[in-house]
Formats: sequence, C-alpha cells, structure tokens
Amino acid sequence: MIVVAERLSESAMTRLEAAGQVAVLDTCGEAALTDAVRRADALVVRTYSKVTASVIAAGRAGGRLKVIGRAGVGVDNIDLRAAAEAGIPVVHTPAACTFAVAELTVGLIVAVQRRIALFDQRVRQGEFASLRAEGGLTPELQHQTLGIIGMGRIGQAVSKRMHDGLGMRVVYYDIREIGYLPFAAQALASAEAVYAEADVISLHVPLTSLTRGMVGTEALAHFKRGSYLVNTSRGPVVQAAPLADALKEGRLAGAAIDVFDPEPPPPDHPLLSAPNCVLSPHVASRSREGLAAMNDVVDDVIAVLAGKSPRYVADPQVL
Repeated sequence: MIVVAERLSESAMTRLEAAGQVAVLDTCGEAALTDAVRRADALVVRTYSKVTASVIAAGRAGGRLKVIGRAGVGVDNIDLRAAAEAGIPVVHTPAACTFAVAELTVGLIVAVQRRIALFDQRVRQGEFASLRAEGGLTPELQHQTLGIIGMGRIGQAVSKRMHDGLGMRVVYYDIREIGYLPFAAQALASAEAVYAEADVISLHVPLTSLTRGMVGTEALAHFKRGSYLVNTSRGPVVQAAPLADALKEGRLAGAAIDVFDPEPPPPDHPLLSAPNCVLSPHVASRSREGLAAMNDVVDDVIAVLAGKSPRYVADPQVL
C-alpha cells in the first residue's frame, strides 16, 4: 500500500494508483502517520507532514516500508538519519522548483527596493502626487552588490538573473567548493564577509543544524547598514524578532520574506508589523511547472517499489 499524507496532483495520483493500492490520509499529524505507516510499502509527503523517528520506527516495525517520498526540495521535515538507520531511502525532487523560486526571489528584490506593495496601497488612498514628490530613491540594481548565501541550484539561478539581466555584482558564501559558474561571482571567506559587503542578501540554504537561526542578532550586526534581506529558503533560518528590530531601527532598509516560523504566522508575528517588509505566503515554488515537477517524486517512489534505482535520494549527512 502507498500512503499519501498530503494529496498530490491528479497526474501523480494516477501514476501511483497504477503501481498499487493508494490510501490518502485525512490528516498528516504524527498519530495518523504512525498508524498508517505500519501497513505501508511507501509513504509520500509534502511540506507539513513531520516524518519523525517515531513514525519511521513504526514503519520499520511494520516490516513493509521501503521508501519515503518528499514532493519538494527540502527534506527538513523528515528524520533522514532515522530513515538511513532503518535502511529506508528518502527520495525527493531537488531540481523541481529552481526557476520558480528564482523568479519570485528576483521579484521580491525589486518589490522591496522599489516599494511596490506600499505604493500600490497608498496610491489607492489618494497619495499619488505626494509619493512622486518624495525623496529617498534607491540606486538602480546595476550599481548594487548581491550577496548569496548558498550557491546551489537556486542561488545560481538567482545570481545569473540578477547579474546577466540586471547588472548586479555578485558575491557569495557556501560551505562547499562550488567550482565553475557561468556568470561572474566572487566567493568570500565567510557569511559575515558577504553580509558586510552586499546591498542585498538572499538566502538559499537548506534547514539544517548549521543554518537554523543563522540570521539573528549576531549575524545582523555584520549587515551593511541600509541593506536588504530576502528569504525564500526556510522560515527558521531567520530569527524574526531581531530582524524586525533591525527594520524598525533603520539598520536594514527592508526585507522580503516568503517563509515563516511557524507557518502560517500568528497575528503577533514580529514581521507582520515591521516596516518595509514585503511578505508572501510560502509560494516561491508554486508555479504550475514547479508543482508538477515536485509531484514527479512519485516516479522515484514507484522505481524503488519496483526494485529500480531512483534518481534523487536525500543525503542524511546534510543535516
């Protein structure tokens, strides 16, 4: 039996149903997952299912679980080490939404710098003439430096668009050796060096023990005054309260945030009242093509069940 915790596209569901019996859960809480996985040959999840060590232990005890599929890039909602110890591969779709996330990131950078959301609201309130007369205009992006933290697929896609399309200088930091890049970019020795030099910082890292809370009070102290932060990676990478304080105090000129901790953000979330903060509801990956590609994780799930090698197996060492 193939257990689907969060319903997939019709195309993906049709492929799964052709491969075996499919059960779609009404809820994706830990109790429901633990109960269902005891009878499962495969478990397929999306963003909000937490596949904990306990869930994996239940699947292992059931003696049937052969594969866990994650429709998406990040696998921080799955205990990869527990899965590896149980001998259960975790497959995912790391290349699925590269272009979708890159496009929204570019849009957020332009939106926060040119104050598009604020202008729309205030024009509707009759402030057309006064807005045109305001000073404090930002320099064009071609005169600014983009700082990328995490030069993986998405970091590279954003950098290429901002460098080749909008003329930005690019600096970056990654814990890995990146090698050749098809655009001009300078690797710096640390994240702090990027923070100090860039006018716009864009985060493109997975959520791991190293990146959780990495942008907080200490990191923000290194940011160039008047710079901007964009986060389309994972909410817990950024500590919301220190970021809101930096915005209120004017140390940062703005921020654009697509991901939150928790999700959805509660009414008292610090960023909801922070100035010049453009917010979107965790939709960077949700283009038509991106969603279709994420749902293609079912092909790797089916491959494992058929005794074949999957394309993308998550590495437990990334955590």
